[in-house]
Amino acid sequence: MEIMNIQEFIENVKKQFIDTKDIPLTLDMDFRKIESYDSLTGMTILVMIKEIYGIDLSESEYNAQKTVEALFDLVKSKING
Repeated sequence: MEIMNIQEFIENVKKQFIDTKDIPLTLDMDFRKIESYDSLTGMTILVMIKEIYGIDLSESEYNAQKTVEALFDLVKSKING
């Protein structure tokens, strides 16, 4: 498990979108409102979190997070237990 770094987390989330290069992802952005976001993108974000950070989020936990920052804070809180 790697140490949580906010910029790396943003980049890791951004990489899950098919149009990665065109997305100006920020902490306060509701990532689900990005035009290319779909259920497959959501699934790949969940898989990325499990693979990189070792955290297995439930679908309801994931769906409750509205911004990149909220998702980061949730993952960080689970790492720090």
